[in-house]
Amino acid sequence: MHYFITSRIDKLTSAIELAEIKRLKIFKSLHIPAKIVTLVYSRYQQQIWYELGIEHDVINPIAYFQKLSDHKIATAKLRKELLSDNQLTIQGNRGFINDRLRIEINLYDNEIDYVTYWDRWGFADRRDFYVNNQLSFSEYFDDKGKLITRTYFDCQGTAFLTYHYRGGPGNVPVLTLIQLRHSNKWIQFDQEINFWTYFLTLIVKQDPAAILYSDREDYVVPIFKMMNVPVKKFVILHSAFTQNAQADGEPFPYIKEIFELGNQLNGIIVSTNQEAVDLKNRPEVKVPCYAIPVSYLPDLLLEKRVPFKNRIPGQLIAVARLTPVKQLDQLINVVISLHQTLPFIDLKIYGYDDDWQNYETSTALHHLVKAANADSYIHFCGYLKDLTDIYQSADIEVVTSAYEGFSMAILEALGHGCPVVSYDINYGPNELIKNNETGNLVPAGDTWTLQRTLSKLLTHREILKKYSLNASKTMLAYSQNSVAKNWSAFVRQINAD
Repeated sequence: MHYFITSRIDKLTSAIELAEIKRLKIFKSLHIPAKIVTLVYSRYQQQIWYELGIEHDVINPIAYFQKLSDHKIATAKLRKELLSDNQLTIQGNRGFINDRLRIEINLYDNEIDYVTYWDRWGFADRRDFYVNNQLSFSEYFDDKGKLITRTYFDCQGTAFLTYHYRGGPGNVPVLTLIQLRHSNKWIQFDQEINFWTYFLTLIVKQDPAAILYSDREDYVVPIFKMMNVPVKKFVILHSAFTQNAQADGEPFPYIKEIFELGNQLNGIIVSTNQEAVDLKNRPEVKVPCYAIPVSYLPDLLLEKRVPFKNRIPGQLIAVARLTPVKQLDQLINVVISLHQTLPFIDLKIYGYDDDWQNYETSTALHHLVKAANADSYIHFCGYLKDLTDIYQSADIEVVTSAYEGFSMAILEALGHGCPVVSYDINYGPNELIKNNETGNLVPAGDTWTLQRTLSKLLTHREILKKYSLNASKTMLAYSQNSVAKNWSAFVRQINAD
């Protein structure tokens, strides 16, 4: 079995996890057994996996040990049980003793979401969290509302896992101990990484043919370091490996950890030929490097032709998280300048607010637009799961990132016949975009050239039409069939080693 390991798959599924899901589908099409492993637990994960069509193909450590039942009790029956204490005076979903609130049931989508219990002094002592009307875990608090323990329960209501917390700086709870009941004994871990390592080691012992892939090196590489069982391990990089995106630049700290794995690692997989070459030329790299596109386009999409007349003149799009590396402020300033001479220009930004740095970048970008009174033609559209209609109606997609590892946004835009203008950065744009045929590459950070390029294209629609007609025809190397052949050859090779 091939195991693709990541942190989580949640409602705001990132490009990395979307690529992972596409890889899973390729392996299934090739009849190669594969699963996704998510390390972080979420109560709603099963529903999200179901919506993504992968509910039978994902393993999570806590869910693995928990094994909740497929059978669930009716909400009305469970509510009656929870409020069955004869001491309680019931008012709706709340129970009182001597006019003091002691229990409150919160519903979500007509099921029990969580239940809070108060003591006689009015302190919230415990909160129970439910999944499909089954108790998943309970949290216990001190008199200041600080988390003390979180205990998980199996389908029989038996505690099998407890996280212990103590007060840290600023009275923030710090995880100090994890206890797992497994194989008729209690096992202790100091940190989650130890728990995750135990779990992956267990998987490998049960599956001697296991092959592990890291899709989130900051989570997985430390686990690879700690594992002491023989197993093939690969790291899949989804971004540039140096801090300035140059081949001879300083590697990111987590990339240094990959290099330090040495013979504990069997190879590094990247999405572009250039990054594979640059990695091979690094003296620290002692393992094979492979280039396999991180994503693909459906074969039927590449056969489809979107009429150019359906595109909205002046409609620019950017598909990017609101984070510093995407440099969206540069694009916004360019559009503000272009609007003075091209009043029909419109920019829509699709991507979720990244909570890294407490939404600092998102806040700054919104202020930038507001200060320029540009709200009427620059829009933050948030995360959108399916961008098909957007790609098929936009004039140009614009990429202003400082670096990329591939850029699924460029791939998907070109696949839908949408021309792309991008900074010529590592890695991806210059392998995906055919300059002056399907879009334009401009020097990285050169906003003046970017502005002139966009102005020329928006005022010469015959060029845009040519780019649009050429776009999907140049993407055959990234069809599902082509990428599947790459993975098939890779698997044959590593099985032969």
